[in-house]
Amino acid sequence: MSDPLSSDPSPQRRRPSGPHRSALRPLFMVLAVLFLIEAWLWEKTAPMVAWVARHIPFEALKHAIARWARRLPPYGALVLFVVPLILIEPINILALWFYAHKEFVLGSLCFLVAKLVGVGLMAFLFEACRAQLRSIRWFARLCDGVLAINAWAHRQVEPYKVQLKEAFAAWTRGRGNGFWRRVMDIRRRAFRS
Repeated sequence: MSDPLSSDPSPQRRRPSGPHRSALRPLFMVLAVLFLIEAWLWEKTAPMVAWVARHIPFEALKHAIARWARRLPPYGALVLFVVPLILIEPINILALWFYAHKEFVLGSLCFLVAKLVGVGLMAFLFEACRAQLRSIRWFARLCDGVLAINAWAHRQVEPYKVQLKEAFAAWTRGRGNGFWRRVMDIRRRAFRS
């Protein structure tokens, strides 16, 4: 009995085809959307967190931490980079507890604080330790892999984004245009007096 892998001379992996591929497509779409939401949160909250960090009056402390972080060995920098994840995790668990007890506002606030603080600390520490972290081969591959997944997720979702934008533009040109015109008329009248 021959090995089915050895009979195939091409070194490429085979993609699932037929019903397997169509069954996995919704799963991949959901994963792509979730990844893009996380990337969007990172992209949108990072400038806000950077603004807050710039206005923290501990400028000398921030510079001292950055100088100290740059002198760490690669795995020391990795430990420093992972610490915010460990510190933020209890806040995420608290958010889940609030959600479980139907305290959706408190759960959302905990989740938002955890995201903002986590993104801010991770971005600051990543910039401070970038050279050491990228010198760890597996971490550099992981970063490159995350960037590749981000590009893949954008490619998966892009056709749907284009369709949604076109549908919204058609809606505003067609039936919806009268609605928005009336809203703007009411707004003008309200602010005129």
